[in-house]
Amino acid sequence: MDIEKFLASLVGDDAMTRVEVVQVAQPGQTPTLEIRLERHAGDLGWQTHRRIRLAAGQIGQLREALNMMDVDARDARIAHNPRTEADSNVVMLPLVRKSSSI
Repeated sequence: MDIEKFLASLVGDDAMTRVEVVQVAQPGQTPTLEIRLERHAGDLGWQTHRRIRLAAGQIGQLREALNMMDVDARDARIAHNPRTEADSNVVMLPLVRKSSSI
């Protein structure tokens, strides 16, 4: 059985996608990293579509590769509000308070 530790949720390239980064390990083994592409599926919520599991030794190589990116690309901001469309499926109910009248 895998033991998972959630590390991050990254905004996707549109409001209906996100990328999750999760540490995954089996008891007694070295943890590794799993990158998951998820899409919002309406009433079903977020669904994992793809998983990439890196071997423990690949994590440092990934860090080095990310550090070689152009700074303007690495530090760029996403131009859209990633949660707007997905959150529009959430129904907000008014807060009801009970008043005690004696």
